[in-house]
Amino acid sequence: MSWASELPVELQRRPTGLVGLTGLDVTYNAIHKLIWDSFYNNRRSDRVPLQFKVFAGDHEYPKCRTNKRQSYEWYIPKGILKSGWMNKHLTMVPAVVVVFFDLDWDEPLWKEKQMECATRVEIVRNSLQGRGTKVAVVLIQKNAPLPPGEDMVAAERAASLCSACDLSAKQLYVLPHTDHLIGYTIRLENAFYELAQSYYHAEARKVKSHRDFLNKTTHQLLFVRHQFKIAFFNELKQDSHTALKHYKQAYGHLLDLRMHDTNLLEIKTIAGFISYKICRLSFQHTAPLDAIAQFRKHIDFFKSRVGCPELAFEHSAWMSKQFQVFGDLFDEAIKLGLTAIQTQHPGFYYQQAANHSISRKQLCRGLCKPLTQVFQPDPLESLNHLDFYGQRPWRQGHQSIEPPDVQREKEGIMALQSLEVTVDHSWLIIPLLSSAVAQFKKYKSPRMKRFLMVQMGEEYYHAKDYNKALMLLNKVTWDYRGERWWPLLTSILDISLKCAYLTAKVQEYVSACLELAGPYVKLNNEEKTRIQMNLTRIMSNDQPEPEPGLEPSCVENARLLWQTSLESPCVFTMDVQNFVPFVEYKAMFSSETCGADQEVELQVYIRVNCQFPIRFSKLSVQLNNAIYNDYCRVTDGHGISAASDGDFTDKDLYLVPGKTKLYTFTFLPVKDDINSQIEVTSMVLELGSETGRCALLRWMGGGGDALLTPFISPQVIGKPQIKHGEIQWNSVGVRPKTKVLPRTAKVDLDLCHQPPCLLNEFYFLSLTVNNKEDVDISNVRLSFGVKEDSSTNMADQLIQVCLDTPNLGDKTVNRISDIDVGTIPKGGQCTKKLYIKNLHTGTRIVFFKVEYEVSIPSRQGTMTCSCQKEEELSLNTVNPFEVSVKLLSMKFEALDMVQIHEPFLLSPELNCTSPWTIQMSASRLRLATNVCHVDKDVTSQLQGVSLNKSECASECFCLRTINPAPTAVSLGTYAVSWRR
Repeated sequence: MSWASELPVELQRRPTGLVGLTGLDVTYNAIHKLIWDSFYNNRRSDRVPLQFKVFAGDHEYPKCRTNKRQSYEWYIPKGILKSGWMNKHLTMVPAVVVVFFDLDWDEPLWKEKQMECATRVEIVRNSLQGRGTKVAVVLIQKNAPLPPGEDMVAAERAASLCSACDLSAKQLYVLPHTDHLIGYTIRLENAFYELAQSYYHAEARKVKSHRDFLNKTTHQLLFVRHQFKIAFFNELKQDSHTALKHYKQAYGHLLDLRMHDTNLLEIKTIAGFISYKICRLSFQHTAPLDAIAQFRKHIDFFKSRVGCPELAFEHSAWMSKQFQVFGDLFDEAIKLGLTAIQTQHPGFYYQQAANHSISRKQLCRGLCKPLTQVFQPDPLESLNHLDFYGQRPWRQGHQSIEPPDVQREKEGIMALQSLEVTVDHSWLIIPLLSSAVAQFKKYKSPRMKRFLMVQMGEEYYHAKDYNKALMLLNKVTWDYRGERWWPLLTSILDISLKCAYLTAKVQEYVSACLELAGPYVKLNNEEKTRIQMNLTRIMSNDQPEPEPGLEPSCVENARLLWQTSLESPCVFTMDVQNFVPFVEYKAMFSSETCGADQEVELQVYIRVNCQFPIRFSKLSVQLNNAIYNDYCRVTDGHGISAASDGDFTDKDLYLVPGKTKLYTFTFLPVKDDINSQIEVTSMVLELGSETGRCALLRWMGGGGDALLTPFISPQVIGKPQIKHGEIQWNSVGVRPKTKVLPRTAKVDLDLCHQPPCLLNEFYFLSLTVNNKEDVDISNVRLSFGVKEDSSTNMADQLIQVCLDTPNLGDKTVNRISDIDVGTIPKGGQCTKKLYIKNLHTGTRIVFFKVEYEVSIPSRQGTMTCSCQKEEELSLNTVNPFEVSVKLLSMKFEALDMVQIHEPFLLSPELNCTSPWTIQMSASRLRLATNVCHVDKDVTSQLQGVSLNKSECASECFCLRTINPAPTAVSLGTYAVSWRR
């Protein structure tokens, strides 16, 4: 019923006054072409709302009725609104006709030209006889006119021309074709706009004057018609507020009409027109609530008025169109600045439009069928050429309650039903759903968006566009799967499976089968068995059986596609986190840590929940170090359809529904993984053969329960339980990581030294490495030095370490690494001499580390392990003695200052603070340049002296100053050499 529900183009466009231009030869006259372009092109929003159209000078305009009706007493209207009335006033009957004429004021043949112009005006008036169309004349001139009052000839001739053409002075204009043509054009437009407004105002008053002749008994249709016409004329006049008032009055009169099956379609059609106008003008006046209220009132009134039951689909089509056009109006208003909210936006109206179109399709299936005979004459012959909007083509103009010809009525209904059968409703529904999806996405309503996408997918399926249907459904299955909507997911997967079959898409077909044959979908066991059988066929490089309920022609096309797909191998990967197959997997390392000399044990548990046993072809576990991957593989040499031989082996991938199967893999860690983690990155289970069709099911990480992957990270819950000889799946945990710890070193580090360390001495330590291994150890390396301390920034400069002999150089080294010790035999030992010189008192942490390699036997042969052992020593450093210096006179009296050239005594005193005996080797005094010794031969008085703790020793030097010093100066330095 699209013919009755569609809105005419002339109703949807913005009404603008029509101005006819005559006398312009736009084809052969360049000046006329420029004038026409200045009117027609570049119609910006700031120019007056008019439409211009070129007419020939003798154009025949639509005839006006000559016998004006003086009374409506015996007049019975045949319909509400004529189908050509709006188009007539928009494109055929101009409000103003402008006669263009080339004539200058200084024309030598003025009289002849004046007569010619008057003749053209007369021809136009005769063509418009009986109409109130305004006529104006525009003189095309070469020169710009002089200011008013200066050109007396022009004024005289203008008056003469107006008289000859029977025009007022306001209907004669001059258009100079100069450089400022567009400016003159805009001034002319404004003048024409005023004339057009005057015309439409008069037309509206003319229609309004008929009101006194009407009565509500027989002229109810005319009340609606006249109010509609008045409103339309006001729209042409650009008085939208008055237009809205009259449209509302027309709608009110319409609701008062007596409604029955024969006229209900016409009433609903006109009601749709008027409601559209009211809503559009309300949005235009920034009154969206008024528009919404009008639409709700409109729908509430007509939603239950279905009309003829045999044509119920017409009502659904009409309802769909009402929601669609209101959604369009709402969306257009939003683009112009209106703000919508999440609970009130165009998406809801597009959705309802789609729902009514779906209802229309269902009614069509139940009511309509193709014609089996040809009716003569055709009741739908004038379907596209109706006299009145919304009337039946076989009984136009009849307003009686009963149809005039019952048999003709039946034939017309059957013809409309046959016409409806030819409509592909899916392509009406899909654009509506698409518009609704866009709106719900814009206003952040994800669940509504997904629901509509499912409907779109179903419609694409019904429209036989299976690729798009599959694409849309695949986008939403993830969300329904995550929210556990199993009934909805089952329905979606069922359609996806059919689409995949009809398009011969192997991967999508296998994915749907793996899920539909599982325990969570809501299908009976027989259906699941059928689907699993088809899965077995397709992975055996055979064609699957057709899905039930498909059309035979579509099945035949699908068979050809499947046959073509068999010609080349097909290997594809499916990530299991994207769907819920009937196979589950868990990976668990036997412990959270393992030694570098121990075998790593990885347990892989697999369970299937399908209808009958299934055989996979290969199992591969990938770890973060690819070196181990070769140790974690199982290859089944049997085909997918091969039965079990009854004996379980590590090479058997025959899985029985409900039974958990365990595969254990062991391998030795490599040296690079010591102190790091070995992690399962993925597991791949192959179904089928790589030479035919092969599906690679890939789990990321350690897997888990099908419903927990990847939403929740499963935890280890202890050792798997075994009941009645079978592993309990729910007791199996997931441990995808294990840490490789270094092998425990079987060596002893014996450290011999005499603490504390004295400041500035090379402190001796003896380090002995004892081999406690059962075999020789090789590549032994020793490292020692100061432990890095973040709180001590100058550690590098305050400590020096040496090996074997003290290093008396200036360079300080705080760490020595990788000292090659070589090989230490079983039970043997190796001793190293170490020296540490501390340049600062306090406690320091010194480390000693031994690294070595040892060969140990294993199931896979002899393996070499790296071991290390590290020990730390807290070393305290103290001062060996305290030094104080005194200045004395030659009489051993204390001095604060000395006189130039006068001898004085300097007496250093040492107080031993070391717990060990200190022996003085030598002492010396290095003097500054302004001080010298009095004695020529100066020797150390402390040489050979030994001091125990708390004992003191001192010596005395006789000195004198050479040069005076105005301030306090240093006399020099005192150096002491000592040893324990």
